[in-house]
Amino acid sequence: MKPVVSVYSVTMGIAMLALWSFSWATGAIPEMTTKPWEIAMHLTAEFTTAGLLIVSGAGLWFGARWATRVNIFASGMLVYSLIQSPGYYLQRNAMIFVVLLAVVFLLTVVISPAFKPRQPTF
Repeated sequence: MKPVVSVYSVTMGIAMLALWSFSWATGAIPEMTTKPWEIAMHLTAEFTTAGLLIVSGAGLWFGARWATRVNIFASGMLVYSLIQSPGYYLQRNAMIFVVLLAVVFLLTVVISPAFKPRQPTF
C-alpha cells in the first residue's frame, strides 16, 4: 500500500502546486486584491500541504522511517482543504469542481494511512 500512498501523495502535492501557481500567474485569484491577508494565509496553508505531501510521499517511496508520520499529518491537512474548498466553488455555482473535490476527498480517505486502524502502542 505504501507505493500507492506515495504516488498519490506526490501527485496530489504537485497538482496543488500546479493549480495554485497557474491561478496566481494568470491573475485568477481575485482575493489577492480584495482579501490579501486572508488569501495569503490560505495560500500558505495550501503550499505547505502540497510540500508536505510531496516530501512525505517521496519519503514513503524511499522507505524513510519518518515518512508515515509526516504523511498522516499532510493527509489531515489535505482532508481539511478538501472539506473547506468546495464552499468556494459552491458560492460560484461551479458544481463540476465540487464533485471533483468530493471524489478526491473520498479517494484520500480510502488511500491515506491516516485513516487506517492501527494497533495501539504502549
